[in-house]
Amino acid sequence: MKSWKKMLATLVAGVLGLSLLSGCKDEKKVENASWPTQPVTIITPWAVGGLADQIARAMTEYGKDQYGQPLLADNILGSGGAVALTEYLKEKPNTHKLILGGEGSFAIAPISMKVAYKFEDYVPIINIYSSTFVLLANPKAGVASFDDLQKLIAEGKDVKIAANGTASSEAMQAAALFTEMGGKFKIIPYEGANEALTAVVSGEVDFAVTHASLAREFVKAGNVKPVVAFDEKRLVDDVYNLDSVVQHGHDTWMTNICAVFMRAGTDQAIIDKNYTALKAILENPKLQATAKNIGLTLDIKDGAAVKAYIDSTIAKAEKYSKLVK
Repeated sequence: MKSWKKMLATLVAGVLGLSLLSGCKDEKKVENASWPTQPVTIITPWAVGGLADQIARAMTEYGKDQYGQPLLADNILGSGGAVALTEYLKEKPNTHKLILGGEGSFAIAPISMKVAYKFEDYVPIINIYSSTFVLLANPKAGVASFDDLQKLIAEGKDVKIAANGTASSEAMQAAALFTEMGGKFKIIPYEGANEALTAVVSGEVDFAVTHASLAREFVKAGNVKPVVAFDEKRLVDDVYNLDSVVQHGHDTWMTNICAVFMRAGTDQAIIDKNYTALKAILENPKLQATAKNIGLTLDIKDGAAVKAYIDSTIAKAEKYSKLVK
């Protein structure tokens, strides 16, 4: 009798367990289906007014249509993005907060400074844009081409180079290039690419590395002189006709990307929902017109492509770091 009762109790417990497990799964499905249940925020780890900030704020105008909730923009500054990315670790999976990041955040920052996060703490959702960096000179520096730069370096002059923080693609590429060329230099960090650009325009520094798209109007006005493109090929358009570093024998370049990330461990259904919503926003003709007006080249790619690119830049950054030590 006791054996029979024990078997019955075990069977009942098993049925209840399966019911509870099924209920948990159903609750999770409901939770994922109803996400977002509050406004969604995109955090930009860089200065207000930069390309990333401008496009993020433009995207918020179309968030309600795709999410059914407001899409908000926020900025958390410091250490070239490291402060915001560290702060974001407090978020749990399935958070209503998204964060922007790029190759500098995950390939360069961990090498050039002590950070409390790692790439594996995040899951990439979608790439927003890709951008080529250029080296710009203040007109008073007397450098208007790569040949001029070589002459300046041969003279042994010390120069100041503005960059978006020290843990950035801009800083790493500039340091690697000038080190390979035997130049004497100092990287001057600023909170954002636009501030670095302002510094070279004003003459506060001799050079700056920033986005080609961000500097277009200043180049057209003659406020700065483009020297070289950090790319494997020439940069040629209606404003630039610029040699690349590779053409001069220097493999010191990487393309800048700006992508959206969430906390690692976020449910795939929520990742997919974000990808679909953000892709629709980026494909909106009005948003694309805004991007064009600010000189931005949208480059929509899925999370797998973002991960593959950042993995490749981690190897490059390790190589660059050896050049600048």
